[in-house]
Amino acid sequence: MKNIMNRDWQNHILPSLGRGMGVGLLFVLILLFSCTEEKPRLADAKGTPSELLVVIPSSLVGTDIADTLQTITDCDAPGLASAERIFRTMTIGERGYEKVYMLMHSQLHVELDPRQKVPTLGVAHDVSARPQLQLLVRAASQAQLRQFLSRNRERIQHLILDFQLDRQAQMLQHKHSKKVDKELRRLGYTVCMPVDMQSTKRGRDFLWASSNRGGDKDINFLFYTLPWTGQDIRDMDWYIQRRDSVLRQNIPGAQEGQWMQTSRADDGSPVVWPMLRRTDDGELVEVRGLWDMHGGFMGGPFVARIRIDSTEQKVVVTEGFVFSPNTSKRDLLRSIEAGLRTFKRQTP
Repeated sequence: MKNIMNRDWQNHILPSLGRGMGVGLLFVLILLFSCTEEKPRLADAKGTPSELLVVIPSSLVGTDIADTLQTITDCDAPGLASAERIFRTMTIGERGYEKVYMLMHSQLHVELDPRQKVPTLGVAHDVSARPQLQLLVRAASQAQLRQFLSRNRERIQHLILDFQLDRQAQMLQHKHSKKVDKELRRLGYTVCMPVDMQSTKRGRDFLWASSNRGGDKDINFLFYTLPWTGQDIRDMDWYIQRRDSVLRQNIPGAQEGQWMQTSRADDGSPVVWPMLRRTDDGELVEVRGLWDMHGGFMGGPFVARIRIDSTEQKVVVTEGFVFSPNTSKRDLLRSIEAGLRTFKRQTP
């Protein structure tokens, strides 16, 4: 195996992460380290959007460490109606790490080193290609490695997912739907959505954009605002009630008496998974969930971002949703989710 513990890796080694250390702080450290030196021209990174390369020592193949890694890399993606893997994972032994594998955009390396005093998580960017993320988990023993991977399962997933979505968002900056951006600019904001979104419906403080493919791999973007009078945007009852009102008014079904709504569980509770996120523009609430057509048979996953525009005294909501009954939905939804990350207020 080629020595990946080069200067780049050495500069990005972080100590074992305690449970109290947030992903946000980790990203601050990554950003500080990644800007310390200019890197030479690199090849374009390879791989499909959700692809992940896992590189492990040959001695760990077939051990319970491999099983622990699978709980990180091959578990179900969150917020989907049916089971789909969180990543499209390829696992190789360390001796096979060469040529095209070195150019893959997302990589997780695992190493055993008896000299290691405590387990560490190393983070490096653009080592062999650009844009690229390489994570290195290193521990002295299998027991320490297993424990560290288990405790930091979600952190590792978030690091990889955030990088992959940011990579797609960067690509959308260069090639996106001009029509959607133009329509949203009329409402005071800007966004980069996939180029095949060409159908739009605009209302007062509302925009719906769709690929309008007729029921297969259909991707959609929603923008709407709600009056803000000091409500806590983490209040899901408040949000779902107003979301369903907006959807009922603006997204009817094919038949009379049909409209889009948030899916409910058997006990009547909305099927949503909210979380608080911190971005460069402040805090927002990210909600994953399921939608269906009241009085119909359509449905699928959605992801929404809720934030406060204090200047306008509004709650601003951006959403992406998918209707694709015959195909997988993970990458379709992530293509819109990446676009949501480009959303911002239009500059004068």
